[in-house]
This record gives sequence, C-alpha cells and structure tokens, in this order.
Amino acid sequence: MGVVVVAAGMGVRLGAGMPKALVRIGGRTLVEHAVARAGVSAALSRPEPAEAVSRGRPEPAEAGSCGLSRPEPAEAVSKPGAGPAIVVVAPATHLTEFQDLLPGVTVVPGGAERTDSVAAGLAALPPAVDIVLVHDAARALAPPSLFDAVADAVAAGADGVVPGLPVSDTIKQVGVDGRVVATPDRWTLRAVQTPQGFRRAALVAAHARGGAATDDAMLIERSGGTVQVIDGDPLALKITLPPDIAAAERLLAASAGRVPEERSGGGVSRPNATPTLIILGGLPGAGKTTLARALARRIPVVHIRVDTIEATLVHTGFAKRISGPEGYAVAFRVAGDQLALGLSVVADTVNPVPETRQWWRDVAARHGARVLEVELECSDAALHESRVSERVSDIPGLTVPTWQQVLDREYHLWGPDLRLDSASATPEQLAETVIDRMRSDS
Repeated sequence: MGVVVVAAGMGVRLGAGMPKALVRIGGRTLVEHAVARAGVSAALSRPEPAEAVSRGRPEPAEAGSCGLSRPEPAEAVSKPGAGPAIVVVAPATHLTEFQDLLPGVTVVPGGAERTDSVAAGLAALPPAVDIVLVHDAARALAPPSLFDAVADAVAAGADGVVPGLPVSDTIKQVGVDGRVVATPDRWTLRAVQTPQGFRRAALVAAHARGGAATDDAMLIERSGGTVQVIDGDPLALKITLPPDIAAAERLLAASAGRVPEERSGGGVSRPNATPTLIILGGLPGAGKTTLARALARRIPVVHIRVDTIEATLVHTGFAKRISGPEGYAVAFRVAGDQLALGLSVVADTVNPVPETRQWWRDVAARHGARVLEVELECSDAALHESRVSERVSDIPGLTVPTWQQVLDREYHLWGPDLRLDSASATPEQLAETVIDRMRSDS
C-alpha cells in the first residue's frame, strides 16, 4: 500500500500567508500531522514483498508477544512516513521547505489542478504498490484507524472507497437562477472525507481519461468503477477557514485534557517546539509519579503511567499477574499515538533494564520526537523506605511492593540526561529543573 498526501494548495481562504499545509496546530504543521498518522497506520506497516516498500522497524508493542526479544536492527528504524510508501505533493514554489520539514519522505512538486498533483504523486510511488490512499493534508487529524478501514475495504474488492459522515442539514439543489430544483433525502447523502482508497490500476486509468474533479472518487465514478462509502471520522475535518484551525486545536487539546494554545493574528498558531518524550526511570518510591504530575500541572504533557496500565490488565481479568513487559508494550503504543498528534509525553515507568530504555528511544525516533531521559533517586535510605512502607495504592488492582521487594528488584543504573534526587528537592523544584532542560534543548 502507498499513500499520496496532497499538500499543494496555497490556502488562500485560510489567510495564513503561506501554503496551508505549513500552518501549525499543536506544535506541528498540518502536513507533519498527516504524514505521521498515515505512517503509523497498521495498513502501511504490513509486510510488503521484497521489491516493494522497505518497512521501518515495528513499535516495541509489536515485537513478539510482549516478550523482551529484540526488534530489528537499529538501522531499520524510520520515522512515520519514511521511505517511498508515502509521497507528499507540495507547491513547486516551496519544495525545499517541505523537503527540509520531512526528511526521508519523497516530496514532489504539484500541478495546476488537484488532479495534476495526484497524478504526480501516483507516478512517484514504487511500481509494486497496488493499493493507493489519496489524502488531503488539510484533513491533518484523520486518525490511523481511518487509513486502516479504507485500505481494508479496497482490499476486499472495491475499485474505490471513501469515508463519509451523515449530513445533518437539509440540502437544497439549486439552479443557476437560485431556485430550488430538488431537496434530496438526507439519509442518502454523505459528506465525504479523505483518505480515499483505490486500486492503483483503476485510479491511474481514471486519471488518464482526464477531466477536472474535486476528488478522485469522482474520476472512478465517471469511468464506471465501483465506489463504496464507509463510516468516516469527525477527526478528519477539513481545515479551510480560520475557524477550522481553532476547531482542530480544540480536538488536539481535548485528547490531552489541556487548554488550546493562544492564537496569533489571522487564526494561525505561533510556531511551537517538536514534541518531547520525557522518559522517567527509578525504583519504586523514588518519586516518579509525583514528578510526572508536577510536570503535567505546569506544561502541556500527557502523563502515561505504567502502574495504571498494569493494574488495569489485572483488575479487568486480562492478566492474572504482570510478570513481563505487557504493561510497557501498551505504554509504548499509547505514547506513540500521543507523539503522532504532536503532544509531549512523560513516561512514568521504573525502566529497570537497558531494553526498555532503548525501546522508549525507538518510540521517540519513530515519531520524530525529542528525548529527555530523567532518572529519579532518593539518596536518603530511611526516607525512601518510609515512602515505600507507607504507600497506599491509588489504583484498583495495584499491589504496592514491600521495601524488601524494592531492595531485591533488578535495576541497572544508566546514563540519563538528568539524574535528580527527590530527597533534596521538592517535586515543584524537580519539575522546574526538567522544564529548564527542555527549554535549553529546544
């Protein structure tokens, strides 16, 4: 499967003074959001024949039944959208800017019309790609699951597949004089979105026949092919006008439980930093969760706590006990989803062995995020023992360790970016130290 991301529009109606795909929401440009979501879709990650697209390294959660077996060698790692499976079609006047923004992604110049741009993207895909998804960068928040659903429907036999949402307004068809010609039943109507999926041969043939079209499904329809509509997703809203930017910011903010960033003039966000993955480590009782919460109160960051994941797996009956990296495997996947949205993450885990630390780094690399590694310790042994002994579980199903279990736990020291002592500073002071380091690294 291959994806053509159409990003050649200049966005005149948005009034941003730049190509629409370069406008930022949540710290990332629209085209970065679109490429990231396409790149982490399961459909694009499925194994391909050797002559087709070379596949990037899987996320740790995919690596061998949650075992600690090592994934593929590091040189196989690629960011979302890396390699020839994703082609971005950009304005010819801004080609270098897009190439700098998307290292490793094939970027080609667009044409005068949308159909010209899609044709250019099709031509740049590897010959072995037989299913193509065409996606508008303006629908930057379309989730990976939508890419998967469209690809699966094409694989099931349709020439073309489009996602669509039911129409809530009454629609009037009008003539050139403004008079109503017809009022179609709403239940027969769908507001279609992207990504739209096609069998490559059918789409290439439809483009060869020529003709203007507002979407590629229209070309397939004209050529007599079958086009199927599947359920769309509200996240795949199209960003066209300044209010759409605000709506997209609210969607991103809702996913992280934070307040949207203040907008600058014209409805376009100020540039923000690349998302950061803050990897915490340290023995139980060292203060990791307390620090993570202090950070989440100060900066827009998603707190992912492995204790919550592991306890939930046990509490809901999915596991009798956690004896391996099952909780970490889930945490890797959830963190990846948040980073793909351009959101920073603080990973609250013990990280006892080098393998888990490297896998966190791999998650960050896959999503183009910065990494800040922070190891917590409590140099006052009596204080540390008191914390562990007096700790009460705040999560249903979580069994807190005893002090002896903490002493006996396997834990390898590492070389983090920051090593903080929770015995000599308050959580607020530790949080400020982390934030200062994030600023200096940005």
